[in-house]
Amino acid sequence: MKPKVKLINGKKRYLVAVAICLSVMLLLSWIKASPTFVEQYYSRQFYPFFSHVPKLLFGWFPFSIGDVFYVVLSGTLLWAAISSVIALSRRKWATAQKRLMQLVLVLFGTYIYFYVSWGLQYYRVPLQQQLDLEIDTIVQADYIDILDRYIIEINELREQLDTSKMDKDRARQELQQLMAESGDRLPMLSRTQVKAKQPVSSVLASYFTVTGYFNPFTQEVQVNAVMPETSYPFTVVHELAHQMGIGFEDECNFIAFLMLHDHPDNWYRYAAYYETVQYLLRPLYFSDKTRYTAYVNKLSAAARNDYENERLFWQQYYGTFNRLTNLFYGSYLRHNNQPEGMARYSLMSRLVIAWEKQRLR
Repeated sequence: MKPKVKLINGKKRYLVAVAICLSVMLLLSWIKASPTFVEQYYSRQFYPFFSHVPKLLFGWFPFSIGDVFYVVLSGTLLWAAISSVIALSRRKWATAQKRLMQLVLVLFGTYIYFYVSWGLQYYRVPLQQQLDLEIDTIVQADYIDILDRYIIEINELREQLDTSKMDKDRARQELQQLMAESGDRLPMLSRTQVKAKQPVSSVLASYFTVTGYFNPFTQEVQVNAVMPETSYPFTVVHELAHQMGIGFEDECNFIAFLMLHDHPDNWYRYAAYYETVQYLLRPLYFSDKTRYTAYVNKLSAAARNDYENERLFWQQYYGTFNRLTNLFYGSYLRHNNQPEGMARYSLMSRLVIAWEKQRLR
């Protein structure tokens, strides 16, 4: 009788744990529905305080602990799933039930920690509201006007650019300092931790066509060390913006532009316009390819060569991994308040144009 009593008590403990997890998940759903609450109490107060924990635990490692975490989590989930199937096939119902409950608890716990650690940033007050940017009044003429000006800017910057001075280690350190001192421009950012690392394997990351990524569980930023130098500064600032509390991809892109477009370093300024011009050109590609080609031809030969070299660099890594990554991450973004999926990155052009219009008032 004792083993049976022990089994029943164990089952009750699992059920209680599941009930607690479900209650917390319901609470998180309620919090998500209130951007003002998220902004005031989570993003501005809880997150900057809580970020000291992953900073102390993981920030001092020279490599990404987050990569190790993903491997361990995947292995744990796989082990629980396989153990459940084996137990079911052998008709060991009690063992199968236990493994399934463990699997559910790991999934629920991961879900809860994701949103507590960082994920609620997807539900804070949008950046355009905080900066008073009017994105709803943008028309095609605004795109064309800014595109013309930015192409002139990118051509002039490319002519002045000294590619021999593009040092990624120097850039990473300088850009961390730049973002740490961004309080006057962007007071909504958390500055508890502002640090970028490299992935355990940048080559492996390249096969997923990843320029950089932020791990919300360990709050680490990783930037691909072998990616082309041209857009490296933009990627560093984009990922640091995630670490500092910005969830939406277009907002991180806009912050990267905002912080780099007037920097005294020509490389950083060029990276800002280099990436932004691509996003400004994208709507033309789908709406008017003749006009798109005409604007591409307005770029200097050196700038076009930079775009072509970057395309060739990533082309060598295209394949199944890349397609799976895009499919998975697009679904992830849609699940987290970004229904546009991967297209969300391109929406940064609205923020840039609205910002330019605001400057002309």
